[in-house]
Amino acid sequence: MTIRFEEKVTTENAQLLCQWSNSLGKSFQEQWMGTMIPFPLTIQALQDLEGVFSIFDGSEFVGIIQKIRLENSNLHIGRFFINPQKQGQGLGSQALRKFVSLAFESGDIDSISLNVYEANQAAQHLYQKEGFEIVQVVEAPIRKYIMKKGR
Repeated sequence: MTIRFEEKVTTENAQLLCQWSNSLGKSFQEQWMGTMIPFPLTIQALQDLEGVFSIFDGSEFVGIIQKIRLENSNLHIGRFFINPQKQGQGLGSQALRKFVSLAFESGDIDSISLNVYEANQAAQHLYQKEGFEIVQVVEAPIRKYIMKKGR
């Protein structure tokens, strides 16, 4: 496994993401995209997002992750998604670990945070395994956790 990142998402790869996500339905899309992006996911919606990085395993496109905002040396990330056919093979762990490591290397980031819905146990487990801890619980409209990891 050789994980690498490229800024943005090509039209071809955005089309793959739409297929992967849309085939799993609206509630699945909301788990990884949040409720601000309408279902079904479109290529245009993906390409309009700022701070998106395509994830590759060697030359194969396998997913995306997004730098959402930087506030007071905390980078908030999200919209992390790995091809459902490739999940369970360690790609998510490796991609998250490498992305976090690269973010901390820049020197201006002291912590990284993300949101995860309570119902998304697989993602929550992955984040905890990679050192993220729940720092806040948000109850509405759907219970979710804000998780954070320091250097």
